[in-house]
Amino acid sequence: MKCTLWNYRGANKPQFRRSVRYLVKKFKTDILAVFETHAGGEAAGRICRGLGFENSFRVDACGQSGGLWLLWREEIGELEVVKSSDQFIHARIGNGAEVINLIVVYAAPSPSRRSGLWAALEEVLRNAEGPVFVGGDFNTIVRIDERSGGNGRLSEDSLKFGDWINDMSLIDMGFHGNQFTWKRGKTESTFLAKRLDRILCCAQSRLRWQEASVRHLPFLASDHAPLYKQLTPEVKGDARRRPFRFEAAWLQHNEFQDLQTTSWDRDIDTREALQRLEVTLRK
Repeated sequence: MKCTLWNYRGANKPQFRRSVRYLVKKFKTDILAVFETHAGGEAAGRICRGLGFENSFRVDACGQSGGLWLLWREEIGELEVVKSSDQFIHARIGNGAEVINLIVVYAAPSPSRRSGLWAALEEVLRNAEGPVFVGGDFNTIVRIDERSGGNGRLSEDSLKFGDWINDMSLIDMGFHGNQFTWKRGKTESTFLAKRLDRILCCAQSRLRWQEASVRHLPFLASDHAPLYKQLTPEVKGDARRRPFRFEAAWLQHNEFQDLQTTSWDRDIDTREALQRLEVTLRK
């Protein structure tokens, strides 16, 4: 499954359709989430129908503020919108026996409006069954190095967001590409950039899709860069030649400790024991 999340700010702008068509042609997209669309009603419906996706769900904008769209193709399987608000859409995607929870988020720009979002998402996460991915524009950062420009301290809101991630036992999926997903200003004195957009997942998701990746795509007609998530990226070359990587998320698995204990041979040197353990972990 390939998913693109993008804060465009104004889906009713003439260049929006051209930008989306270019994006989904260059980066094959099964699910597209657009935030801060500033559009609603029949106008929003017409735009969605013209983007080439068979299905869509919208949370219309309130005046010229907000708006979330979720568009998807038939081949991903059955998608059910479980819950939605003006700041998130929770969808359950089923394809055979496999079920994925996808929560796309557009956190309000105001910290006071965002404060209730974490509690609402906590309820959704605790009730979700199966793998979970949470992504979008959170409008805040969690570390100082996720910002260029501005003051050198984290706000109270950023600290609360970091605590929420830890409380929910979510894992940041990381990224490839540009360090920042939002920017403004063109001179050194006015330039400001932050990593406001990210994709998080639960330990179960990280274990299930260990090769899943997130890319920060180039900025395209918006002050936010699109996020492109692939659950199973295309493998170039011989997959058997890829170097072995230990995933820290494995430590969260209930049976990992037992697997390590039964696979470890105390009668041989450590290097050889590690090589044998690697064979077991690969399997």
